[in-house]
Amino acid sequence: MKKWIIMLMSFLLSACSVSKAEKQYAYKEGEPIAYELVTAEQLPQHVKALYEKQHKQFQTYAVQQEGVTYVVIHLGERRTGGYGIEVIDVRYEKGKAIVSYKERKPAPNAIVTQALTYPKVAIKIKTTIPVEIKSK
Repeated sequence: MKKWIIMLMSFLLSACSVSKAEKQYAYKEGEPIAYELVTAEQLPQHVKALYEKQHKQFQTYAVQQEGVTYVVIHLGERRTGGYGIEVIDVRYEKGKAIVSYKERKPAPNAIVTQALTYPKVAIKIKTTIPVEIKSK
């Protein structure tokens, strides 16, 4: 009988404790979240396939895998070179990681390549909290 009580108590205590992963991602409201830009080669295979295939139209998405979130932003087709994407900020707001980005456009008098381009960017965030992607 004592064994059952001890087992039950230890189970309840372990169920009530906060895991190490949850402690790792305890952010404060407005706090910046660290991220890193990644290349196609650094993406997991299934994310890399999406990154390379889904580039002809505007699209944003986040893929979570093994405690990490990959965020990909595609601007879609542009008629010239000189376009790009700049990730401005990743912050914790209302229980989410808010990824803010802006489109870089060529200057009006800039000399640019006359070819179709497909600006895109990928970042890696070491968290599994929900992600929202916003243009600024």
